[in-house]
Amino acid sequence: MDLGVENIAVTSTGTFWSGDELDHWRREYENRRATLQRCGSSDAHEVMQSIGRKETGRFTILLHEIANGIVAEADARGCSHIAFENLTDIRERMVGVKRLHAWAFRKLHAFVAYKAEAQGIQVEQVDPAKTSQRCSTCGHTDPENRPTREQFHCQACDYKNHADYNAAKNIAFELLRNQNGAE
Repeated sequence: MDLGVENIAVTSTGTFWSGDELDHWRREYENRRATLQRCGSSDAHEVMQSIGRKETGRFTILLHEIANGIVAEADARGCSHIAFENLTDIRERMVGVKRLHAWAFRKLHAFVAYKAEAQGIQVEQVDPAKTSQRCSTCGHTDPENRPTREQFHCQACDYKNHADYNAAKNIAFELLRNQNGAE
């Protein structure tokens, strides 16, 4: 599972969950809060608190829907594991990630973990180092393999695909490598 800003989650099987709705509502709530902050009254403060509760509720529902989809897909495909990027220090590793996305990644992982457990599917985290630069076909790793945020183009074997999908496949491979190395 590759996590990102543009696509909140992408599976190694090619399913994409967009971050557009999350971003849309984040901007809407930020604008509402900014307008109320300019007012500065105690009533405005109470409305801002109410908006904050609605925002959290809306995002939580959205993340539950995504988690349900991820677990349903894994279950339908007979997966025994779901591999996530290790979320430790996500803000430092992903330049430009807002607090909302860091919160969303943690929540999504938690929701998937408990929903997957109910289906007998294990959720594990793997080191995401170089997964966005490594070719999932030939293994060649090079920063030039990812010319844009969305494109992946291997300089060695000419494999082309969506960058998040390529990274998700590498995260799955990393879990398999870790499991085989542990045996």
